[in-house]
Amino acid sequence: MKVLHSGSLDIKSGGPALSTYLTIKGLILSNSNAEIVMPPLTGDGKLIANDVSIHYTESIKNIRFGYMYRLSRTLEKLPLYDIYHIQGLWQYLGHGVAAFARKHQKPYLITLRGMMYPQAMAHSSFVKRISLSLYQRRDLQRAACIQATCVEEMNYYRELGFTNPVAILPNPIETTDIIDRPVRQSNHLRFGYLGRVHPRKRIERLIYAFDALRNELKDAELLIIGADDKQYEEFLRKEVERLHLNNVRFTGFLTGKEKDEAIMSLSYLVVPSDFENFGNIVTEALVRGVPVIASKGMPWQELEDYHCGWWIDNDQETINRTIMKAYETSEEERIQMGMNGKHLMREKYAVDVLGLKMKQLYEWILYGGTKPDFIYE
Repeated sequence: MKVLHSGSLDIKSGGPALSTYLTIKGLILSNSNAEIVMPPLTGDGKLIANDVSIHYTESIKNIRFGYMYRLSRTLEKLPLYDIYHIQGLWQYLGHGVAAFARKHQKPYLITLRGMMYPQAMAHSSFVKRISLSLYQRRDLQRAACIQATCVEEMNYYRELGFTNPVAILPNPIETTDIIDRPVRQSNHLRFGYLGRVHPRKRIERLIYAFDALRNELKDAELLIIGADDKQYEEFLRKEVERLHLNNVRFTGFLTGKEKDEAIMSLSYLVVPSDFENFGNIVTEALVRGVPVIASKGMPWQELEDYHCGWWIDNDQETINRTIMKAYETSEEERIQMGMNGKHLMREKYAVDVLGLKMKQLYEWILYGGTKPDFIYE
């Protein structure tokens, strides 16, 4: 089976690039021939990995609306694939691949990547409404299947009137050389945020929690791992200074070993975003044995089901109360929660596990037969 993904493996694309890469790796582990077509890297672009087969489109002559000059010529030069897998919406690359697949009567599927949540649809809503009417609705409805990462995402897709099959498959997480490490013991508690430093992440709520609980959390620390919006980061730093907090630190953007060590140093990860489609940062923590506090703006009820964290309302009072509850949790129970999180990752989110499921999805699209239980029609 030969599969061509379209998207990006540029590290600047963040979670979607990592998920796309790990999906391809999982397919390779399942003995599928999986490759990707993507735009050439520009400026300070850097591949998230280079151990998969990559085909680059020709240079972008007009980047307005993501238009790609001679995209069809790039695709025509490649062999025909059995199936085409489009990562994300709204970009010319995905539309071009969908049109190419239809022209050659090849099936394609589309991974939504959180782009049809109401919060995402509200951003640049006029452009998205126009795009839906011009091409995106047709591309979606004619897809052999849609991939959502959770039931909530599928429901939002259905509410927009789409009726084709939807496969619910979460983003994979790399477990090799990580999941078998012991859960690290804490000499002092360190709460952390990991990801883009952006206003919609609501990181200030963690700073305000440490302010409100300053007398109780004297020996605890808050570590903010990541970068992006410099203006917002400056706001956060000034709030820390204004509140005279000496137990809040910023690491900036980290990758590789530095990022791994920073996550491993955490006692708990806290994700205060009002909205996240999936949250790769949650799996990055759980696979390392770090329990997670995540808002109900994320599809992570499994934190409660597997007793590896807390799934909470996202108001300031609830965040404060839950951080205090975590602080008062015994070290023995915290370590058990970390082990529970590792078990969840091994059982449901590992690259090889989801690679086999993705292969099952492709085989069902291509050959029919018994429908996998993660596909909804």
